Amino acid sequence: MSNKDPLPLEQRLQVNKRFTLNLLIQGAATHAFLGAHHVAADEFRELNPNILPLYDRTMVSVNLGYWIGSIPLVMGQPVRYFRNLSHKNNPFRHHRFLLRHGQGIAEEARQFVFDKAAEQGLATVGWRNEKAVMDLFMETLSFERPHQAQLEEIGRRVCSKIYGIDIDRLDAELTDTPGFGTVRTPKTWSGRFIKKFMMGWSAVERREENLIVVAKAWNWSLLIHELVKGTVELICLHGLSNLEDEDFDLVMDETEHVEYEIPMLQIGGTFFRKFLAVVPRELALAEAIMHVARMPAVTLDEFLFEMIESPNRATDRLLFLARS
Repeated sequence: MSNKDPLPLEQRLQVNKRFTLNLLIQGAATHAFLGAHHVAADEFRELNPNILPLYDRTMVSVNLGYWIGSIPLVMGQPVRYFRNLSHKNNPFRHHRFLLRHGQGIAEEARQFVFDKAAEQGLATVGWRNEKAVMDLFMETLSFERPHQAQLEEIGRRVCSKIYGIDIDRLDAELTDTPGFGTVRTPKTWSGRFIKKFMMGWSAVERREENLIVVAKAWNWSLLIHELVKGTVELICLHGLSNLEDEDFDLVMDETEHVEYEIPMLQIGGTFFRKFLAVVPRELALAEAIMHVARMPAVTLDEFLFEMIESPNRATDRLLFLARS
């Protein structure tokens, strides 16, 4: 089968742009998942002095699960996956940035999570980590159950503080039935497998005159993940507003599938940290993301390469956009 791109150039550019924004969205959510509980450290200590170390171990153990155990068994080994992006069945095979830098970011992401696991004294054998995830998860649920309403409010306040979004535009719920809305049917058996085990969901919904971020999840760490994911999705809507309906539908059909989330979760945190490194200090995070989302597809490609290969130029580009 030919690996020739079936899409015209302009449509491919828009599809790649959406893939990039999805990577930014998933990366922001993963970054928050790993550390946002420390933004509200005092509030958590008042609830339970032992909860922060427990969250630290839980978040690292969950992220380790993207690299060892059942997920890579179903989806494939991450570094090998990003080494073989040009394969004819890979959805990212025409994404220039990932073709050049995906493997390097994947290797760095793997090292990051294994280093974190070593710091926390976590096992790096698949079945042992999966048992650890379940044990830690049940321990966090036991702590959280009496404090559900307080934890929902903490999640909203933390997300509002990080992204400057009005807290009234955040709807957060801790629940063991988080699924809602309409999700595209997965294209692959691995996607169907992953979908069955999702414990958090988020979406941007219109309520009267406002767009609201709705997030539902089993526990607080997943809830802040979904709140941030929905918030950054809301910001990134600026990047799709100029598409015609037909092109918008095509882009969504090409990019919005649950099985595509796993590779983005695997490398997203490292990608997002590289993005944070080029954000000017005087620029609010939400504003920086908005400028990225508004970039034309070709300009966004240039920014991505600068982010890795010439970080100072990437910073200067964001400053120029902020002052224009």
